[in-house]
Amino acid sequence: MTDPAPLTKSQTERLVTALRTGQAVDEAAAALHLDLSAVWATARTDTRLTIALAGRDPDAADERARIARADYLRLLALGVSPSRAELILGAGHAGGWRGDSRAFAHACDAVAAVAAPYGYTGMTRLTTERVSRFLQALSRPNTTVLAAAAAAGVTPAAIYQRRRRDVEFAQAMDEARAAQEVSPV
Repeated sequence: MTDPAPLTKSQTERLVTALRTGQAVDEAAAALHLDLSAVWATARTDTRLTIALAGRDPDAADERARIARADYLRLLALGVSPSRAELILGAGHAGGWRGDSRAFAHACDAVAAVAAPYGYTGMTRLTTERVSRFLQALSRPNTTVLAAAAAAGVTPAAIYQRRRRDVEFAQAMDEARAAQEVSPV
């Protein structure tokens, strides 16, 4: 048996609007001539629809924050390292989220542990090769520590911890950043 085709963008928006007004999903789907199995298939990848199905407003500010955290956990579950997950999401908040919520920190750790066989193990070390890749990436114009850490496959937290305890590494970071400012003529 094949999965039904997901809803179109227009169908999904009409359904979300109906759900936001308090209609039950089965009644809203019937009124819009939508198959419920197509609704479920669409909800697998459409976060706004999923939130509306949960009875909440997908456009509310607190839902956007919840979506960002859920996306971060989803990326960890897929075996993506924390630094790459932050880079993919275009946000540097995950480290802050961990500090703001012990429950979220525990969730991150649990998801990373489950994902270990598929990629990220939670124990990425700053090997000589990774340090070299990090410093090389950091020396490129307009490269942030977050982007350079992701290129090396480590977290920014690991970089800053190393910087605090290793004077030579801190100096190498400063030199790499200075190299960003030198443009070849």
